[in-house]
Amino acid sequence: MNSKRVAGALVVMVALVALGVGVGWGIGTTVPAPSPTVTVSTTTSTSQGPPAPSNSSTFDVTLVITTNNIYNSTIQDQPAYYVLGPKGLESSASIALPAHQLIKLTIVCYDDGAANLTGSQYAAVAGTQGNVVTEITNDNVNSSQGASGIQVEGGVTVSSVPANDTAHTFTIPQLGINIPVMPSSTVIAYFTIDQTGTFSWFCMTACGSGPDGTQGAMSTPGWMTGSVTAS
Repeated sequence: MNSKRVAGALVVMVALVALGVGVGWGIGTTVPAPSPTVTVSTTTSTSQGPPAPSNSSTFDVTLVITTNNIYNSTIQDQPAYYVLGPKGLESSASIALPAHQLIKLTIVCYDDGAANLTGSQYAAVAGTQGNVVTEITNDNVNSSQGASGIQVEGGVTVSSVPANDTAHTFTIPQLGINIPVMPSSTVIAYFTIDQTGTFSWFCMTACGSGPDGTQGAMSTPGWMTGSVTAS
């Protein structure tokens, strides 16, 4: 290889090296800086699921008042409260309710006769939302006698019922709750128990036996009295 060819080759190599260095510097100065890292916040699920809403679901309980319950061979027929449970009618001697949760109480009364209240104050609704209940009855507060007989018009919101037309009450004195029940009616009430403990409930009409109607069913747990345990 002669000296001219060697010199030419060296010139080409120097030029290529210079070009490579120039391209390298150009890339280094023109490529934009990387975007900042974005952190996505995630919530780790647990076996308990999401937190319960502030207004949790309503707890439903249904009580049924029946007649023709044989108390004993001497007293015979007496009215009684029952809890409507998954297996049918269950004892009302001890009723379990949740504390700090809205309760929907439905009382279905099959007793078609009134009884004397032990005090006029028990004709008024107390301790429920708005101190009212919904009364649904086919012959007392919300029906009319038409050409084809009794015509049910639906429930009526009431804050009291006629004292002389009350069959029973569901009353928890320690909690300030009083729900009067008319004959042959269904009553719907909403309330919350804001404390825990065991409290006595009573029917405050003279619906039992004896000369003043306060014996028999009225004084026997599981009939017209019992306890409510809130927990």
